[in-house]
Amino acid sequence: MGTRRLVLVTGLACLVEALVLVWFPVFGVRPRLLPALAGLVGTEEGPERGAACGLLGGVFSTLAGASPFQMALLALAGGISGILFHKAASFWGKWLACLGILTGMEVLLALGHGLAGASLLAALGLAGRELLLSAACFPLAFLLTRQGGRRRRRGRGRQRLR
Repeated sequence: MGTRRLVLVTGLACLVEALVLVWFPVFGVRPRLLPALAGLVGTEEGPERGAACGLLGGVFSTLAGASPFQMALLALAGGISGILFHKAASFWGKWLACLGILTGMEVLLALGHGLAGASLLAALGLAGRELLLSAACFPLAFLLTRQGGRRRRRGRGRQRLR
């Protein structure tokens, strides 16, 4: 995935998250597409692209009102997924790898809420709901990265015999 495509996919994911998913809260939690996208890009493209996707998504989210802490977490999630799970084979392998990264991210967020004085049990309940919704958004992130498909190169298939 080139830089232009990475910016377009991340921008589109931010728009979907900010304009569409905000209208469908489940149990008081809004579905988030960007953590799943950053994890997926890191898994498919490597740590540099994953961190770039997370950072870019974090910048877009910060412009929309999110905290800079979330921007750092998105970049961290994309980079770590690229380091730990680079080139996971199938859809389910990528989904499981992303689930591990999302779990780690939610644990960090719950600890942050706990350090800020919130009830740790309430923070873990919130983190569990956010984890389930982010995991449910993974297929949408997968579809966003697949739009446009992979191009076939001409002349690489069958060779002519003379």
